[in-house]
Amino acid sequence: MKRKILIAVVCIISANLFSQTYKLETVFTDKITETYLSHWKVLESTNMNQTDTFSLWGYQRYFDDWTFGAYEVEYYKGDAKEVFLFLNQIVRFTEKYKEEDKVVTYISGVQVKTLKLFGFKYTFVFDKEHKVVCKFNLKQWTEILAKYVSYCENQKINYK
Repeated sequence: MKRKILIAVVCIISANLFSQTYKLETVFTDKITETYLSHWKVLESTNMNQTDTFSLWGYQRYFDDWTFGAYEVEYYKGDAKEVFLFLNQIVRFTEKYKEEDKVVTYISGVQVKTLKLFGFKYTFVFDKEHKVVCKFNLKQWTEILAKYVSYCENQKINYK
C-alpha cells in the first residue's frame, strides 16, 4: 500500500514539475490556404529558462470532407531567432530566384522550392514528409516576416 501511495506522489510531483501550459496566439493567418504562423505563449511553466516557440503550420484535407479528412501539418517550428532567420532566408531566396522556375534548396532543414503557376511566382515550403506545401508569393512572404517582426517587438521578444 505504501509503495502505491509513493508511486502516486512521485507521479503527481513529476507531472507538476515538467508541466507547461500554452496559449496558441496567431501571428499570421491565411484563411484561403488555412496556413498560420503561431506563437506558443507559455502561461504556466516551472522551467526558468523557457524560450519562446513559434510554428508555421496549417490544415490539409486528405479528402473533401473537412470533418473527417482534415489534419494538421507542421512546416517549421523553432524559437524566436530560428523563425526570424528562417523567414528572412525565405524572403531572400524568393527575391533572388523570383524569375527562375523549380529552384530547390533547404533552409533550416526544410525543403523550399520556387515554382511558376499560371504566370504567378510562388515559393513552396514543404512539410517534413515532403507531401504537402504552403505556398506564397514574395509579397506574402514579406508580409509574414513583417507581421512576425511587429509581433515580436510588441511582445518584447528578442528575435535577432
